[in-house]
Amino acid sequence: MVAVAHQRSAVTSELLDLAVAEGRPLLALVGIQDPGNAGTLLRVAEAAGCAGALLTSGSVDIWNPKAVRASAGSLLRLPVAAGLDADDLVGAVRSHEDRAIQLVATVREGGMAPEATDLTGARVILVGSESQGLPTGLVAAAALRVTVPMDGSVESLNAAVSGAILAFEAARQRRLRAEQDHS
Repeated sequence: MVAVAHQRSAVTSELLDLAVAEGRPLLALVGIQDPGNAGTLLRVAEAAGCAGALLTSGSVDIWNPKAVRASAGSLLRLPVAAGLDADDLVGAVRSHEDRAIQLVATVREGGMAPEATDLTGARVILVGSESQGLPTGLVAAAALRVTVPMDGSVESLNAAVSGAILAFEAARQRRLRAEQDHS
């Protein structure tokens, strides 16, 4: 079976506007090198109801065949902006007209637990590279830092797992807020 699909690309400012309008997060892949992780994170972003995804320069090509397979079609449905510089991402968030967007950094230690962090509304959830995590400048620019609590002697989680935990925690919090608003 063969299919031809248009490789569409979203614009960062449009995704930020969409996140604010819908009150949903964007999942930002920062230096993600593994195509399986990138595709999985795009699939997670769609499944968790994110407004879209952002990939910084230095991340794997999202059209890599393994990334496309791992996305299970999400790449063709989810708005994705790729190739932006991490500093440009911070600048775009900071200069957004209503400044209603917060950067959320996933960090190995020292952050708040996901369930203790307000992940409702427009957020850019930053997921760092598999080997190095997030650049220190991005962590410093983030309004919120989140650490997934772990037992045992495990040093860190896979990037796709960390991103999935935060994206689905944001979805859970949106559902709770919607229930509270309706009662």
